[in-house]
Amino acid sequence: MSVRRGIVLAGGLGTRLRVAVGDLPKPLVDVGGEPLVAHQIRRLVEAGVPDVVVAVGFGAQQVQDALGTGDRWGARLTYSREDQPLGTGGALALAARSVDAEDTVVVVNGDLLSRHDLAAQVAAFERSGAAGSIHVREVPDARAYGVVTLDDTGTRVAGFHEKPVEPGPGLVNAGTYVMRGDVLRGLPTTVPLSLEVDVFPGLVASADVRAHRDDAAFLDVGTPEALEQARQSWG
Repeated sequence: MSVRRGIVLAGGLGTRLRVAVGDLPKPLVDVGGEPLVAHQIRRLVEAGVPDVVVAVGFGAQQVQDALGTGDRWGARLTYSREDQPLGTGGALALAARSVDAEDTVVVVNGDLLSRHDLAAQVAAFERSGAAGSIHVREVPDARAYGVVTLDDTGTRVAGFHEKPVEPGPGLVNAGTYVMRGDVLRGLPTTVPLSLEVDVFPGLVASADVRAHRDDAAFLDVGTPEALEQARQSWG
């Protein structure tokens, strides 16, 4: 029987934010009166995914102490702890040891704020029979993201391309994924491993990965400027 589970990638060093928040782990930075990562936990719960593994690294114990069991958000949190930096792909592979092959697994980045309809993405994935689903959206300037290309049907991800040099609009990976458990359990164990560079290009070449289009606002909170923007618009 398929079970929905969530994985939050929250182990990064947050180097670019240090000037604004010091040594505070990025998942715990305050946005709207609560930890940044809590916004993702709540989104998962609202989408029908209360069982969540938080993949922690830098400041792991501090993050665990702050979030606890997750009951204040209606979640049931467990933790996957990396002892050395594994990259996004390596951290995901480690956390995926706790999921079953038939599970529907929603993977989110702990430093991402998004208003897209996560429940709709999960439901579309479960109807599709695909191996995975990636939230994509159009942005006016794709230089910061890189570009996702689709097949002729406009529904399947065909490839990923490096960040363009010239400014211009493009369809980009917006950082929320729904995957079958067996796909995640099959991730390579070599580390460090990047989802965007080492995992997704090979996956879309060999499996059916769908694009879930939703142009709602999203924000990668990776810089002091983005943090200020988050605090102004994500109360």
